[in-house]
Amino acid sequence: MSTPLNIIFSWFEKGDIPTEYQFKQTFSSFRHIDEKIRINEVSGLTEAFQETLSIKAFTNHLEDESAHTSVLAKRNASNLTAANINEWKEKLEIKLAATIDGDGNTGNVYTKEQIGEIVNVFQAKDDELFEHLSKMNEILVSDDGDLDTLQEIVGYIKQNREEIELLKQAVIGGSSDDKINLVGIYSNWGAVTYQNQFNDLVYDKIKKIEDAASSEKIKHEERVKGDSRIKHDLDTLSFVMDAYDTVTMFTVPLKVKRIDNNNIEVLFDSLPPNIIQLTIKKI
Repeated sequence: MSTPLNIIFSWFEKGDIPTEYQFKQTFSSFRHIDEKIRINEVSGLTEAFQETLSIKAFTNHLEDESAHTSVLAKRNASNLTAANINEWKEKLEIKLAATIDGDGNTGNVYTKEQIGEIVNVFQAKDDELFEHLSKMNEILVSDDGDLDTLQEIVGYIKQNREEIELLKQAVIGGSSDDKINLVGIYSNWGAVTYQNQFNDLVYDKIKKIEDAASSEKIKHEERVKGDSRIKHDLDTLSFVMDAYDTVTMFTVPLKVKRIDNNNIEVLFDSLPPNIIQLTIKKI
């Protein structure tokens, strides 16, 4: 049995001479470091264990798919409401992603049938442009170098400028690259096998004729997809430039480096998402 501390302290006051019995009682009142403490000797430990979960109950809780379903989503999302799903979509920005149509619901991308209709419209426009180009080619191969004939060509180009620009957009945008069989002789045009090759050559020849019709070139137009080196042939370092997105129609900021009187380099802060129309005007 342990001796209270106040008794032990009274045996060791100044001037006292503790006896053998008092020393034994003192040391017997404390637990030695080598003496292990039994569980039943720890006050309140048994009651504390009674308030804890068993291993079985804890394991069952971990494996219970319905645990905390009021605040946590199940793996199969079966407990999510429509409001929960919309909140997740907004957080993950899924609403900004493209969706396809199915099960009677229309998404925000074109169906195969809609794409087919669009392709048919482009094909019809392509056939119409080809007819115009055939007529222009007859004029281009003419031996008549008279200035009046050249003026007629320029007038025809200006009159059909919209169709020509549509043709260039189709070339840049990666239109159909079907194989073609050219009618007539194009020995000085090189190997022309695909529609896009033919469109590029015709457009370049039209630009050259249009440029040659002006006694002094004061403007250059070109479309680019990103950082580019451009030959404008304006023979000047003084010019103004306009650049705009051909889809959004917003003006696009860019940097221009003058390489010499006829060449520049345009640099964008980031790769443009759409084709950029550039207009360089001599001042």
